[in-house]
Amino acid sequence: MGIGSWNAGWFPVRCSYIIVQLNKNLDNAVLRTSAADAEPTEAEILQKVLAGETAAYGEIFVRHRGRAFALAYQYLRNPEEAKDVVQDAFIKAYQNLGKFKVQKRFGPWLLTIVRNLSIDMIRKRKRISPDGLPEEVPDPYSAERTVQRVLKGEVWDALQSLSPEKREIIFLKDYQGHSYVEISQIVDIPLGTVMSRLHHARKNLAAALSMKN
Repeated sequence: MGIGSWNAGWFPVRCSYIIVQLNKNLDNAVLRTSAADAEPTEAEILQKVLAGETAAYGEIFVRHRGRAFALAYQYLRNPEEAKDVVQDAFIKAYQNLGKFKVQKRFGPWLLTIVRNLSIDMIRKRKRISPDGLPEEVPDPYSAERTVQRVLKGEVWDALQSLSPEKREIIFLKDYQGHSYVEISQIVDIPLGTVMSRLHHARKNLAAALSMKN
């Protein structure tokens, strides 16, 4: 299956009770009857899922699949493995949705799961963590920008001189736009450490750029 054909039907058979509904309703989940229609909030969608409307999870999938894939690919640098991780992350999130406070943002919680599963896969397959971000992140969705489109040329090259921890923090903050609190949740480090690490990462990046110039 090619990257471009990846959709909700790609979920495993063990979650077929979700897939049937996703396959029937995923396209309809992203349609709007008119421009005047108010788009439901994420909390409202999650409440529907918790109430038994499993089809509503298709909208959550559409909203978050791109960022989840980009983060998984940052660690694994393999599109098929990244898809496997995202698949498992969405399933795990669904299975644990009852523990999630719907008033909070779903994205950071999901990305925490994606990050942990990515690290688990690297460890399980006895792989060394990637030395750098991939040269290009395959983009299965035309609406999603790739990392290469955001971080080009000299900036991209300079990133390779940073440690994995500093590259990760820049990726989450400057590419995906997460808040300090969200990054603290995703990476599981104190808020102060996030701020300090990002400060030093940007300082190191600026120094690397100045050397190139």
